[in-house]
Amino acid sequence: MAARKKDSSFPWVRQAYESEPSYQAFRTYLNFGHARTLRKVCEETAKSWTLISKWSAENEWSARCRAYDIHVSNAETDGVISALAVSKDKNLELVDKLRGHLSNRLDSFIMKDQDPTIRWTQALTAMARLEANCFTIKDDAKTAEKLEKVEQLIDRVMAERD
Repeated sequence: MAARKKDSSFPWVRQAYESEPSYQAFRTYLNFGHARTLRKVCEETAKSWTLISKWSAENEWSARCRAYDIHVSNAETDGVISALAVSKDKNLELVDKLRGHLSNRLDSFIMKDQDPTIRWTQALTAMARLEANCFTIKDDAKTAEKLEKVEQLIDRVMAERD
């Protein structure tokens, strides 16, 4: 038999040496996921055990499925890591914005030779909690509502002092 040239970059795609029926049987095997067995492929495709076993051995179905499973696992992990990084960056931007707002308000108290109020302290505490939880904060309406309440609290503090 002539040497088979394999497409190693994506071994789960149809290989040049692979017949269409063999590839379709492989796809059936691949799509069973972690519960895949040759017996299931035989039942699904109505092909004989002998034929499916031969195709599996000749076309290295197990190794190709392992490569596919690793690829999918890596892709999912990379996606989650990327989403977490974006979320973390957005949350840190919000924390920085709130910190700047609080800093400006504190400067206003200092210039007027006044002590910050309890509400100002509450706002600072809320900002600190927000910063501590920046990795878990979701970018959703509920979080935006909580941030808005913190900003309103700061604004009330300043209105009382003016």
